[in-house]
Amino acid sequence: MAAHLAENMEQVQWSLTYNSLKDIKPYQLCLVGKCRICGGRLCMEQRPVEADSTDGFLAAVYRHLYHFHRSIGQCLPRAAFRTKFVEMFRKEDRAAIEDWLALPENSHVARMYRRSVKGAYTIVHSWADADQGEFPSPSGVATFTDREKARAELNRLVTEEKENMEIPFSKELYREEYGNDFWEAYRDGYAAGWFTRYEIIESPLYAENIEEKGGAADDAAKTELL
Repeated sequence: MAAHLAENMEQVQWSLTYNSLKDIKPYQLCLVGKCRICGGRLCMEQRPVEADSTDGFLAAVYRHLYHFHRSIGQCLPRAAFRTKFVEMFRKEDRAAIEDWLALPENSHVARMYRRSVKGAYTIVHSWADADQGEFPSPSGVATFTDREKARAELNRLVTEEKENMEIPFSKELYREEYGNDFWEAYRDGYAAGWFTRYEIIESPLYAENIEEKGGAADDAAKTELL
Protein backbone atom coordinates (compact mmCIF):
# COMPACT_ATOMS: atom_id res chain seq x y z
CA MET A 1 0.00 0.00 0.00
CA ALA A 2 2.86 2.39 0.82
CA ALA A 3 4.45 1.70 -2.57
CA HIS A 4 1.11 2.14 -4.33
CA LEU A 5 0.46 5.47 -2.65
CA ALA A 6 3.98 6.72 -3.37
CA GLU A 7 3.72 5.79 -7.04
CA ASN A 8 0.12 6.59 -7.86
CA MET A 9 -1.17 9.36 -5.58
CA GLU A 10 -1.92 12.58 -7.48
CA GLN A 11 -3.44 15.97 -6.70
CA VAL A 12 -2.48 15.66 -3.04
CA GLN A 13 -4.41 17.84 -0.61
CA TRP A 14 -3.71 18.34 3.08
CA SER A 15 -6.35 17.97 5.75
CA LEU A 16 -5.67 19.06 9.32
CA THR A 17 -8.13 19.18 12.20
CA TYR A 18 -6.94 20.42 15.58
CA ASN A 19 -8.10 21.81 18.89
CA SER A 20 -6.50 25.29 18.83
CA LEU A 21 -3.13 26.90 18.12
CA LYS A 22 -2.49 27.22 21.85
CA ASP A 23 -3.29 23.57 22.44
CA ILE A 24 -3.07 21.58 19.19
CA LYS A 25 -4.08 18.19 20.59
CA PRO A 26 -6.19 16.35 19.75
CA TYR A 27 -5.43 16.66 16.06
CA GLN A 28 -5.56 14.61 12.87
CA LEU A 29 -3.39 15.14 9.80
CA CYS A 30 -4.35 13.39 6.57
CA LEU A 31 -3.18 13.48 2.97
CA VAL A 32 -5.95 13.05 0.44
CA GLY A 33 -5.38 12.44 -3.25
CA LYS A 34 -6.54 10.78 -6.44
CA CYS A 35 -5.32 7.42 -7.75
CA ARG A 36 -3.76 7.89 -11.19
CA ILE A 37 -4.78 4.31 -12.13
CA CYS A 38 -8.45 4.09 -11.21
CA GLY A 39 -9.25 7.70 -10.38
CA GLY A 40 -10.46 6.71 -6.92
CA ARG A 41 -9.88 8.62 -3.70
CA LEU A 42 -6.81 7.84 -1.62
CA CYS A 43 -6.44 8.95 1.97
CA MET A 44 -3.45 8.57 4.26
CA GLU A 45 -3.62 9.45 7.94
CA GLN A 46 -0.19 10.59 9.09
CA ARG A 47 1.52 9.27 12.16
CA PRO A 48 1.39 11.44 15.32
CA VAL A 49 3.96 14.22 15.51
CA GLU A 50 6.11 14.24 18.63
CA ALA A 51 6.28 17.85 19.76
CA ASP A 52 6.00 19.51 23.16
CA SER A 53 4.93 22.95 21.88
CA THR A 54 2.90 24.57 19.11
CA ASP A 55 6.11 25.85 17.53
CA GLY A 56 7.58 22.35 17.50
CA PHE A 57 4.37 20.93 16.04
CA LEU A 58 4.27 23.45 13.20
CA ALA A 59 7.92 22.83 12.34
CA ALA A 60 7.49 19.05 12.40
CA VAL A 61 4.38 19.12 10.17
CA TYR A 62 6.06 21.53 7.74
CA ARG A 63 9.08 19.22 7.42
CA HIS A 64 6.92 16.13 7.07
CA LEU A 65 4.79 17.56 4.28
CA TYR A 66 7.85 18.94 2.51
CA HIS A 67 9.55 15.55 2.46
CA PHE A 68 6.38 13.72 1.51
CA HIS A 69 6.07 15.74 -1.69
CA ARG A 70 9.75 15.23 -2.48
CA SER A 71 9.40 11.47 -1.97
CA ILE A 72 6.56 11.18 -4.51
CA GLY A 73 8.19 13.50 -7.00
CA GLN A 74 5.60 16.27 -6.63
CA CYS A 75 7.75 19.11 -5.33
CA LEU A 76 5.96 22.43 -5.02
CA PRO A 77 7.54 25.85 -5.53
CA ARG A 78 8.40 27.43 -2.18
CA ALA A 79 5.73 30.14 -2.38
CA ALA A 80 3.02 27.65 -3.39
CA PHE A 81 4.04 25.26 -0.63
CA ARG A 82 3.86 27.97 2.00
CA THR A 83 0.50 29.19 0.76
CA LYS A 84 -0.81 25.64 0.90
CA PHE A 85 0.57 25.26 4.42
CA VAL A 86 -1.20 28.40 5.64
CA GLU A 87 -4.50 27.40 4.03
CA MET A 88 -4.47 24.11 5.91
CA PHE A 89 -5.35 26.02 9.10
CA ARG A 90 -8.59 27.70 10.09
CA LYS A 91 -9.18 31.15 8.64
CA GLU A 92 -8.94 32.84 12.03
CA ASP A 93 -5.51 31.25 12.61
CA ARG A 94 -3.92 31.93 9.23
CA ALA A 95 -2.51 35.35 10.10
CA ALA A 96 -0.68 33.77 13.05
CA ILE A 97 0.70 31.01 10.79
CA GLU A 98 1.91 33.62 8.29
CA ASP A 99 3.67 35.47 11.11
CA TRP A 100 5.24 32.18 12.21
CA LEU A 101 6.54 31.47 8.70
CA ALA A 102 8.01 34.99 8.55
CA LEU A 103 10.30 34.32 11.52
CA PRO A 104 14.00 34.04 10.53
CA GLU A 105 14.29 30.53 11.97
CA ASN A 106 11.47 29.40 9.66
CA SER A 107 12.91 30.83 6.46
CA HIS A 108 14.33 27.47 5.37
CA VAL A 109 13.31 23.88 6.03
CA ALA A 110 16.87 23.08 7.14
CA ARG A 111 16.59 25.59 9.96
CA MET A 112 13.49 23.83 11.21
CA TYR A 113 15.54 20.69 11.82
CA ARG A 114 17.18 22.41 14.74
CA ARG A 115 13.97 21.92 16.67
CA SER A 116 14.10 18.16 16.18
CA VAL A 117 17.21 17.86 18.33
CA LYS A 118 17.13 19.29 21.80
CA GLY A 119 19.87 21.52 23.10
CA ALA A 120 22.44 20.22 25.55
CA TYR A 121 22.49 21.72 29.06
CA THR A 122 25.82 21.16 30.78
CA ILE A 123 26.46 21.92 34.44
CA VAL A 124 29.93 23.42 34.78
CA HIS A 125 31.78 23.74 38.11
CA SER A 126 34.54 26.29 38.57
CA TRP A 127 36.36 27.28 41.73
CA ALA A 128 39.57 28.77 43.11
CA ASP A 129 41.42 29.11 46.41
CA ALA A 130 44.33 31.52 46.01
CA ASP A 131 45.60 31.01 49.55
CA GLN A 132 46.11 27.33 48.77
CA GLY A 133 47.45 28.05 45.28
CA GLU A 134 44.58 26.19 43.63
CA PHE A 135 43.21 27.48 40.32
CA PRO A 136 41.78 24.41 38.55
CA SER A 137 40.17 24.60 35.13
CA PRO A 138 36.35 24.55 34.98
CA SER A 139 34.94 21.04 34.69
CA GLY A 140 31.73 19.65 33.24
CA VAL A 141 29.71 17.80 35.86
CA ALA A 142 26.74 16.47 33.87
CA THR A 143 24.88 17.11 30.62
CA PHE A 144 21.12 16.92 30.04
CA THR A 145 18.77 17.44 27.09
CA ASP A 146 16.09 18.77 29.44
CA ARG A 147 16.69 22.16 31.06
CA GLU A 148 14.46 21.42 34.06
CA LYS A 149 16.35 18.21 34.82
CA ALA A 150 19.60 20.17 34.59
CA ARG A 151 18.22 22.73 37.03
CA ALA A 152 17.13 20.00 39.44
CA GLU A 153 20.63 18.54 39.37
CA LEU A 154 22.14 22.01 39.82
CA ASN A 155 20.04 22.49 42.97
CA ARG A 156 21.12 19.10 44.28
CA LEU A 157 24.79 19.87 43.70
CA VAL A 158 24.50 23.26 45.39
CA THR A 159 22.78 21.74 48.42
CA GLU A 160 25.51 19.11 48.67
CA GLU A 161 28.24 21.71 48.26
CA LYS A 162 26.85 23.91 51.02
CA GLU A 163 26.48 20.97 53.41
CA ASN A 164 30.13 19.98 52.97
CA MET A 165 31.67 23.41 52.49
CA GLU A 166 34.52 24.57 54.73
CA ILE A 167 34.82 28.36 54.78
CA PRO A 168 38.48 29.35 55.39
CA PHE A 169 37.64 32.90 56.51
CA SER A 170 35.18 34.78 58.68
CA LYS A 171 31.58 33.88 57.91
CA GLU A 172 30.71 37.59 57.90
CA LEU A 173 32.61 37.82 54.59
CA TYR A 174 30.71 34.95 52.97
CA ARG A 175 28.48 35.95 50.07
CA GLU A 176 26.18 34.14 47.61
CA GLU A 177 24.61 34.97 44.26
CA TYR A 178 22.19 32.73 42.41
CA GLY A 179 19.58 32.44 39.68
CA ASN A 180 17.70 29.69 37.87
CA ASP A 181 20.82 28.57 36.02
CA PHE A 182 23.73 29.43 38.34
CA TRP A 183 24.92 29.62 41.93
CA GLU A 184 28.11 31.16 43.26
CA ALA A 185 29.63 31.54 46.71
CA TYR A 186 32.59 33.89 47.23
CA ARG A 187 34.55 35.92 49.75
CA ASP A 188 33.54 39.56 49.89
CA GLY A 189 36.36 41.74 48.62
CA TYR A 190 38.34 38.72 47.44
CA ALA A 191 35.99 37.09 44.95
CA ALA A 192 38.77 36.22 42.51
CA GLY A 193 40.79 34.58 45.26
CA TRP A 194 38.12 32.33 46.77
CA PHE A 195 34.91 31.23 45.08
CA THR A 196 32.95 28.21 43.97
CA ARG A 197 30.40 28.35 41.16
CA TYR A 198 27.98 26.04 39.37
CA GLU A 199 26.26 27.16 36.19
CA ILE A 200 24.26 25.67 33.34
CA ILE A 201 25.72 26.27 29.89
CA GLU A 202 23.39 25.74 26.94
CA SER A 203 24.90 24.29 23.76
CA PRO A 204 22.55 24.24 20.75
CA LEU A 205 22.69 21.11 18.61
CA TYR A 206 22.29 21.25 14.86
CA ALA A 207 21.32 18.64 12.30
CA GLU A 208 23.91 18.57 9.51
CA ASN A 209 23.75 18.27 5.73
CA ILE A 210 20.05 18.97 5.39
CA GLU A 211 19.28 21.15 2.39
CA GLU A 212 16.29 21.85 0.22
CA LYS A 213 18.23 20.69 -2.84
CA GLY A 214 18.36 16.90 -2.62
CA GLY A 215 21.21 15.06 -0.93
CA ALA A 216 20.62 14.30 2.71
CA ALA A 217 17.13 15.77 2.52
CA ASP A 218 16.08 12.91 0.25
CA ASP A 219 17.49 10.36 2.68
CA ALA A 220 15.70 12.09 5.54
CA ALA A 221 12.47 11.98 3.58
CA LYS A 222 12.76 8.25 3.00
CA THR A 223 13.46 7.64 6.66
CA GLU A 224 10.54 9.77 7.77
CA LEU A 225 8.10 8.02 5.47
CA LEU A 226 9.22 4.63 6.66
